[in-house]
Amino acid sequence: MNKINKVVINGRFLSQNITGVQRYALEITKALDELISNENIPFELAVPHNTQIIPPLKNIKIIKLGKKSGILWEQTELSKYLKKNHALGVHLCNSVPLFFPKGICCVHDITYKINPQFITTKHLFLARLWHLMQYRVAVKKTRHVFTVSEYSKSEIYKTYKISPEKITVAYNGWQHFSTQIAPNVTLQKEYPNLNEKSYYFSLATAAKNKNFPWIVNAAKQNPDSTFVVAGKIDIQKLGNTIGDQLPSNLHLLGYVSDENAKLLMKNCKAFVFPSLYEGFGIPPLEALAMGAKVICSNAACLPEVFKDSVHYIDPLKPAVNLDDLLNQEISPADKVLNLYSWQKSAALYLEQIKNIL
Repeated sequence: MNKINKVVINGRFLSQNITGVQRYALEITKALDELISNENIPFELAVPHNTQIIPPLKNIKIIKLGKKSGILWEQTELSKYLKKNHALGVHLCNSVPLFFPKGICCVHDITYKINPQFITTKHLFLARLWHLMQYRVAVKKTRHVFTVSEYSKSEIYKTYKISPEKITVAYNGWQHFSTQIAPNVTLQKEYPNLNEKSYYFSLATAAKNKNFPWIVNAAKQNPDSTFVVAGKIDIQKLGNTIGDQLPSNLHLLGYVSDENAKLLMKNCKAFVFPSLYEGFGIPPLEALAMGAKVICSNAACLPEVFKDSVHYIDPLKPAVNLDDLLNQEISPADKVLNLYSWQKSAALYLEQIKNIL
């Protein structure tokens, strides 16, 4: 085995839209940058040549590679760079270079393997084939696997028959949504039709696991309440799962910035998260960090992550009086928030990297 000369973080995520997986990669990278200030370990963040936005890093060197982008960049130019430099690759977003996988990978969940019922289009079918190949290579060929919940860890080692000792759980954090970084706009200025604590707020997409039809049906069941949903939702893709039309008390905002998501969370009556499947589920944690009450699905990893600090619903049964649900007593949000931080999770990565080196 050749000596490892450096640690290289796969920075492809910086050329993608920042959703949950990319957020994880970004925050773990930033936390690692702080942790390695006194470590004599050469760290690099390799990114495609056309990457526009790169976080300011003090201790991790930025390397722009090649002429390609996307999957092709990751599978060819990054792979070649890792092999040529005898580097330990750190891949934080579910995928590894197939021709040089001998690094560390975070597999957030294995939903494409576990939930074939979520595949409804040709594009998703092709994506499933790619992810099934990536899962197998990531868990079988890498030196170590990270994931984001004990639930996902259990699914990975039971499905792929690997030792649980090869998998480390490094949870998401919430500090990027801290109330110390409060929105600098008011609800009335941005959304003059909304009043404080008068609406239920959700972040959603048309993806089946996000369970947008539950929100539609819950709005119909609670006609005197206002429901506000942010996110890119193609109603046509949902077909007849939501009925003929949306109820008048449900309002779709489309994409909103992090700043406005914080604003909507801070001022909502409750944040609603009816997901059918998650590896972790970061939006409810962000909502708790903003001081919101949370109504959360009891599916998959969510009870593990949120303990008894949220109000649980059955994601298959939208017939629930949400006002009554919010009157139930739960534990303070701090009981959950104190469990998770990007620094704690980044420390687990650094410990594993030092073990390998």
